[in-house]
Amino acid sequence: MQRAPSRPRAIVLLGAGHTHLHVLRHWQDQPRPGITLTCVSDFPVATYSGMLTGALAGDYPPAAMEVPLAPLCDSAGARLVVGQVTHADLSARELRMSGAPPVHFDLLSVGVGSEPSTGDIAFDAGAHVIAIKPMQTFLARLRHALTQAPTGKGALRVAVVGGGAAGVEIALCLPSFVQATTGREAEYTLVSEGQILPDGGAGLVRRASAALDRAGVSRLAGRVVSVTDQHVHVGDRTVVEADLVILATGASPRPVLDVIDLPKDGDGFLATTDTLQSIGDSRVFAVGDAGSLQGQRAAKAGVYAVRQGPVLLENLRRSLEGRPLQSFTPQRSFLKLLNAGGGQAIGEWHGLAFGGRWCRWLKDTIDTRFVAQFQR
Repeated sequence: MQRAPSRPRAIVLLGAGHTHLHVLRHWQDQPRPGITLTCVSDFPVATYSGMLTGALAGDYPPAAMEVPLAPLCDSAGARLVVGQVTHADLSARELRMSGAPPVHFDLLSVGVGSEPSTGDIAFDAGAHVIAIKPMQTFLARLRHALTQAPTGKGALRVAVVGGGAAGVEIALCLPSFVQATTGREAEYTLVSEGQILPDGGAGLVRRASAALDRAGVSRLAGRVVSVTDQHVHVGDRTVVEADLVILATGASPRPVLDVIDLPKDGDGFLATTDTLQSIGDSRVFAVGDAGSLQGQRAAKAGVYAVRQGPVLLENLRRSLEGRPLQSFTPQRSFLKLLNAGGGQAIGEWHGLAFGGRWCRWLKDTIDTRFVAQFQR
């Protein structure tokens, strides 16, 4: 009597961030029989964060920063499921979907990214606020918000909340988009809780400050308390007039992590070991912004998600084969490149700050080459 063939073992990638794109791109380099690969994503495209501000500035079309997932999954021999996860049943090893059948997994990797933190900011019902994430819809949401902004004789007033790299780049590249969309004059304010670019050196901060000055972007340091209709309240007494507020604050967990009952760090991200596995379930991995390496300090930055790609790919295979897993160690420093608008960029490498058109060429070259490998 012949035994029934064993069921293929299933690897599921929840989210289509930088780490999971690497897995999909290289899965067929060393195909494994008897293993299925599935990507579950809220959107049919992935967006490369490093090129968002270039698209915002009009330097290239939005499609240049997008990776269509269907052809990428097809080339990997993977299945694509577009939809939202409502619950992760770890005992049954299933992801429950909204309006779709459950997705079974033997190994699950969570790479859903993050969203801008709202902290304890109070938002009035009439406030005109948009967040930079999800990036797949940011430009469309921004365009719609600008068309709905109050019209009048005065300039349009826009406030960007968040003084990290994302907030600085958005503030520098936003004027081109606003002018192209509305044709109106606008006033811009960048609100940061403290000094801009807190992870950057003094030289990079000086260059960013000079770029903001040239772009006519006002700066205000203080904690945002509330956002009401046409006003941002900062600290105890300061009020910034704003017809539109853009949230580019630090990383906060996406709500989908709430339906995954596994240990989290103090901020709500999935706690992992250096093998990228959950500290509560070795069958679950967490990468990029969604994961939090215990015992190691690593900022929420795309460079770490990119570097985790080869480690995750190898560890998924090793885990199913019962072999020892590799460790991931985040690098202490990395090249920082920021789009400064106007065909310029600024950057920092090991504390040395620099900038100019050549720097923008370098950034564009790195970004477009990275995305192109997934668009083929």
